[in-house]
Amino acid sequence: MKQHRNYILGLIAIAVIAMTAACGTQKKAVGTDETADFQPQKFLKQVAAHVGASLPYLSSKLKFSAQVGSQDISVGGQLKMKRDDVIRIQLMALGIVEAGRLEFTPDYVLMMDRINKQYVKVPYDQVDFLRQSGINFYTLQALFLNELFEPGRQQPDLGDFRIDRNADGVVISLEADKLSYQWQADPLTARIRQTAVDHHDAQLTWDYRDFKNVEKRLLPSDMEVSVKTAKKQIKVGFQLSQFSTDDDWEPRTNVSSKYKQVSVDDIVRRLMSL
Repeated sequence: MKQHRNYILGLIAIAVIAMTAACGTQKKAVGTDETADFQPQKFLKQVAAHVGASLPYLSSKLKFSAQVGSQDISVGGQLKMKRDDVIRIQLMALGIVEAGRLEFTPDYVLMMDRINKQYVKVPYDQVDFLRQSGINFYTLQALFLNELFEPGRQQPDLGDFRIDRNADGVVISLEADKLSYQWQADPLTARIRQTAVDHHDAQLTWDYRDFKNVEKRLLPSDMEVSVKTAKKQIKVGFQLSQFSTDDDWEPRTNVSSKYKQVSVDDIVRRLMSL
């Protein structure tokens, strides 16, 4: 029971607090000649070309929403990213006070409850779900930036993926240990419309909508994450606006000695009560 609970908490940490399969129905591509001319490996290279194409720094305003059972929260905040270095989510109470901070680096995960002065800082291999699924910082970075990824690697090896064309689009798939990954990609733009992860009785889907041009790079401004288990369904929304490439911010958070270190369970409960 404890292992199952920790697994669910791992999913919540990815989806609800942005730590990471049924594929949704997509629009059909226009035209029928595209299927005949489809070249799988060429298309896969086009999808992979988006990896690493992001700007060194990215910031935006954030509207964060989460639905866990009968509990709903909706708060504002900010998203800040430095390529290959840090992903930071700041959650605001009443729109003016920072109540929670989530910071993901290649080495550790930091979650802070600003109001109660509590925090947890752990390496990825101490979070059961992250360790078992091979999910690391680079996986999370790819999920937020609408990129193809391979668990446990900084850069995906295209030889490990399978690619299929159907009437609804292009499906890219990968099997890794006990998990199955699928990406639904647009056949015209080679952009990912949905990422799905299936792990026995738990599934995660990450949908991308409303792409915005940020200095010649198209980025999703509306993302919806869904986690389903046998007993629970979690829905999370990230709505981004006012994108910026500002680099005038410190990429690491120093935790004050006034803060008390607690468990992941405690931090999740606190942040869900904002």
